[in-house]
Amino acid sequence: MNKSKLLNAIGMCYAANKIIKGEQLLDAIKKNKVKLVILSSNMGSSQKKKFIDKCTFYNIEYYTNLITVEEMTTSFANKNVVALGVNDPNFIKLIKSNI
Repeated sequence: MNKSKLLNAIGMCYAANKIIKGEQLLDAIKKNKVKLVILSSNMGSSQKKKFIDKCTFYNIEYYTNLITVEEMTTSFANKNVVALGVNDPNFIKLIKSNI
């Protein structure tokens, strides 16, 4: 895995407005509006369990332990981003190719 390329791909996805984050992400998972979820490696365990359970129930692919909260926050120039969802198939391919 090339972490810098992964962060670059996530940053491009954010710039193209193809990322859902925060509380909207749980709603998007329930409505099947995202196809890939990335959870930060150092997010809270109860929060991580909630996202994993939702993704598993709704059959949405997810990754954990790829990047930290700090790295995710730096990619978005936003504060405290702990989870994100991607809904664009081309960006999903790009992100998966860098994992």
